[in-house]
Amino acid sequence: MLFLQLWHLFMTLSLLPFTAKPSHGLQIVSQSLSPTYAAVGDDVTLSCHFTLAPEDLGGIDIEWSTKPADIQKEETVVIWYAGDHRIYNDFDHRFQSRVQFVSPDPESGNGSITINDLKLTDSDTFQCKVKKLPGISSIIIRLDVMERPTKPVCNPEVVVEMGQTVVLSCIGSQGSPPMWYTWSKESREKMLPGDLFLTITGEDVLGPYVCNAENLVGSETCTATLILKSAVSNVAVSAAVTVIVLLMIITISAIVFFCRKRKNVENFGSEIRVDELPPHKWLLKKRQQAVSSVYVQKELSNCENVFNNVHIENLSKGERQDGHPGEKQQKEV
Repeated sequence: MLFLQLWHLFMTLSLLPFTAKPSHGLQIVSQSLSPTYAAVGDDVTLSCHFTLAPEDLGGIDIEWSTKPADIQKEETVVIWYAGDHRIYNDFDHRFQSRVQFVSPDPESGNGSITINDLKLTDSDTFQCKVKKLPGISSIIIRLDVMERPTKPVCNPEVVVEMGQTVVLSCIGSQGSPPMWYTWSKESREKMLPGDLFLTITGEDVLGPYVCNAENLVGSETCTATLILKSAVSNVAVSAAVTVIVLLMIITISAIVFFCRKRKNVENFGSEIRVDELPPHKWLLKKRQQAVSSVYVQKELSNCENVFNNVHIENLSKGERQDGHPGEKQQKEV
């Protein structure tokens, strides 16, 4: 690190005798606008394009540095190309790992740099200096890093009456100055600065108005809508009626639902006794009982038929043994 600083100091001192001389063929032909405005968090490219001439035979040296407002203070190197693809960018801790050359080969004539993820503290005056003996050329670019505007605050709905004068304000936006506020009606392109004064003379004045908060690096908007008071009253009445109707429908539906549910519970309770099993088991039990009853009745009927047959047979046998009952009575007489 110390060696690089000494080498840079040596190169600078060695070129001092040539600073008063014309730059020969070496010239910086294009650069960024100065000042250049960029937003916090964005990336910015600072342009520095140059051309060389055959008489520029020395080693090339491209240096970006920041120049303090106080000319008595020294410049601070940001990034340095020392030729043969040697790049050093660790001189200023503010830009470490955030600055690089745009071209992989700055010797080709593009000495532009890119700074990533800008911060407010990056605002500074930058110098691009290109050296190739015996030529030397430099440019100055001012970089201003600013905060974008935040979303401004508007009254979303403004209720007005015919003949009334209203003032629409757009306030509360944060961002780097200078900040401008303008108003426009959504259906028109005309924009008016500052607060907007309106007299309600007809329905064409009603409707949405857009406030635009803008600075040099961005803009944000909010919308305020003018509504006539009578229209608001009609909307409120319609909304109230709608709510009442919905509540009535919900109440009637709830009553019908609970009545039907209660009726079903009562009918179900009248069919099933407390001591009995649940419905599906009760039906199974009743079916089994019904089958058993039919079976028992059938068996009893069979037994009764057998008994009757046996009794008739016994009576027949008795009559054959004793003879006819009439004859026995005649003999006894």
